[in-house]
Amino acid sequence: MSNRDTALAVLLRQAEWMLGEAAFEVGGGRYGDQQRRELATALDELSEALRESNDEAVPTVIEVEH
Repeated sequence: MSNRDTALAVLLRQAEWMLGEAAFEVGGGRYGDQQRRELATALDELSEALRESNDEAVPTVIEVEH
């Protein structure tokens, strides 16, 4: 596993834990504004990492008209 894959795996696991906690706490009315912002930031970072890993895996194809 590459360093990038390891970093992505860590972000995925972090998001899993944070989402599990959020689901539990939101249901009990105990999830505050700061927690929501932290979760949103973590999900933004995960989203960016997923896009970056996808960009590398898929080559860009440019069609040239003759």
